[in-house]
Amino acid sequence: MNEPLTVYTRADLEELGMTDRAIRKAVAERRAHRIRPGAFVKASEWRAAHSEQRQRAGAQAALQAARGRPVFAGVTAAAVQGLPLFRERDDRVHVLAGASRAAAANAFVVRHEAPLDDQDVVDFDGMLVTSLDRTVFDLIRVMRPEAGVALTDAALRLVPVEHEFRDRLRERIARAPGARGIRRARIVADFADSRADSPGESASRWFLHVLGFRVIRLQVHFLGPDGSDLWVDFGFKKGHGEFDGASKYTDPHFLRGRTPEQALIDEKRREDWLRGITQEPFARWMDRDMPNARALGARLASFGIHPDE
Repeated sequence: MNEPLTVYTRADLEELGMTDRAIRKAVAERRAHRIRPGAFVKASEWRAAHSEQRQRAGAQAALQAARGRPVFAGVTAAAVQGLPLFRERDDRVHVLAGASRAAAANAFVVRHEAPLDDQDVVDFDGMLVTSLDRTVFDLIRVMRPEAGVALTDAALRLVPVEHEFRDRLRERIARAPGARGIRRARIVADFADSRADSPGESASRWFLHVLGFRVIRLQVHFLGPDGSDLWVDFGFKKGHGEFDGASKYTDPHFLRGRTPEQALIDEKRREDWLRGITQEPFARWMDRDMPNARALGARLASFGIHPDE
């Protein structure tokens, strides 16, 4: 989920020859960004960073400043463990108020009072964080459903045994019948599916459900003209669709040595082939096309794809 941001302490900057005055000037001129007292990142990198990168940088800075080892929770624990924060914008670091292990609360750090069992804490890359199932449980009760689905789908892809993780998550939900957001958590946990390849696909699937699509086949398989395997994100009662992340045309992992232009041509040929062999409509959409379920529904309708009758 993108490269981690480099966090510079005040001592690091002093070693680079910067005085206190120079540091203050860099912050004032927006060349440096202070993520907490005594910790900085390049402002240009901070502005371009995703929420997950910002959270990990904040956790690193909080750990450096803490007297003990804080237990990171919520969106911070999620980011540290590699979970997506779909359209979540909270730059504050979240910790559990576990006495000596907690970081001090301030404008950069939020402390949460919550019960914490030993099995709820794991060491991940040198940081103490709430366990994966505890993190997901905490967040899907308060996140917007599409963000919760993206989070849980990703968690299912990370675990070695999917049904064991589902059982632990459902057990937590069952033990908290009156907790805030527990109905939402139950719906999200049941809806989650590890076959989604990206947060955008996960959120799309939730929006499709809200729109009334009940036949939603995931990762639909076709044979290409040369006998190769082709996969499409979504199959509907009539038609197919695909969420296009920008990385498909920019990320070297997806380009596999091709230029962005060649990748675009390949996708067009693939789409033409699928339309031909299915004789059904095909739609593509990007994140900007789905600010909400209604907008996604309108885009699909323009391609002749409608919710199930």
